[in-house]
Amino acid sequence: MRARASRLSLFAALALAAGSTLGCRSLERYDTTGSAAYCGSLGAPTFQEGFLPDGVPPGLAMSLKLTTANLTSQPGTLSSDDAATGFCSGEGRALFEEAPLRAIPEMFHDSLSQLEFGEGHVQDFFAWVDSSCQGTMLAVVSLLTNGAVEMRLMKPAALPPPNAGADQKPGFALFYMDKSDTGCGF
Repeated sequence: MRARASRLSLFAALALAAGSTLGCRSLERYDTTGSAAYCGSLGAPTFQEGFLPDGVPPGLAMSLKLTTANLTSQPGTLSSDDAATGFCSGEGRALFEEAPLRAIPEMFHDSLSQLEFGEGHVQDFFAWVDSSCQGTMLAVVSLLTNGAVEMRLMKPAALPPPNAGADQKPGFALFYMDKSDTGCGF
């Protein structure tokens, strides 16, 4: 009887250890080093507004570099490929040029930081990111179980006048991004 109780105790201890190990999740696999980056373009037209000049086809691409050890400070940088056709092209600049993602420390104490964005999400976080010519935007970055990243960008703006161009309107864009060891090509 004592041997059986000892085996059950050992089994329970092993099960508890295995469960706690599986419950821990390492985010290091999402890190990009060297020229590696997450690359992706705008989603379907219904998932974007206010990120491209009027008349420009929806082809905005993004490059995201991540360092998950810095999720509470500066988790990465964002670049875009629109220096020739985007909002900032008049200045010869892309919308994002290695723009730092900046964590929002106050959010870590708010229940909003605990939101779960659905199945397949390992970690979601919020950050500020400054564009080259369109001001500060809110980025919501989701690390997915399949190793990809979803990024939502929200561009705040005042209520635009009638017939305002896209550069004056608030915006929303969704990017689905896959990791490339060789970078995104821009």
